[in-house]
Amino acid sequence: MGTMLGDATNWNEDSYREAVLKEREIQTQTVFRTAWAPSQSQPQSLFVASSDGSIASYSLPSTITASKLKNPFGFVNAYADDLLAEPDCLFQAHHGSAYDVKFYGDDENALLLSCGDDGRIQGWRWKELTSFKYTISSEGNDIKPVLDVVNPQHKGPWGSLSPLPENNAIAVNTQAGSVFAASGDSCAYCWGCGNW
Repeated sequence: MGTMLGDATNWNEDSYREAVLKEREIQTQTVFRTAWAPSQSQPQSLFVASSDGSIASYSLPSTITASKLKNPFGFVNAYADDLLAEPDCLFQAHHGSAYDVKFYGDDENALLLSCGDDGRIQGWRWKELTSFKYTISSEGNDIKPVLDVVNPQHKGPWGSLSPLPENNAIAVNTQAGSVFAASGDSCAYCWGCGNW
């Protein structure tokens, strides 16, 4: 964009287009999957996998409370802010989109698993994510997964490795101790889950 107001000779179309696209990207986000926390401990927590690669947790009681504080009489106001829910914890899980979140286990040691565009399945102890140690202010920079597995790469006809296929969905079998992934290369992969 130009530096002088009203001077058309300094107009930079590419800069303007990039600024508009970046602003739209910041304002929009697609939620690909949600998962409730294990019901035995905190059924009010909802985890979200988003198009920007982030994982966020939301506490429904605090979201409802914030909504009532903002609009105590329940009136519909078209001019009110659309964002009523602030995440308790938000961290960057994947490079590219995060497509799925799923819990492995139902107790205090359950893992929150996620998969995404980068071909990884990662897992975090969900109880640690909801602790006071990781708050929204930490921005997820210090949250490290306890599980990190990557899809295999296949060799092409000239010996070159194919790109990592994205993982689109996760399924778990806690009785057999397995995690399954549906990938973009039309394959399903299975990992054995030892003691994480």
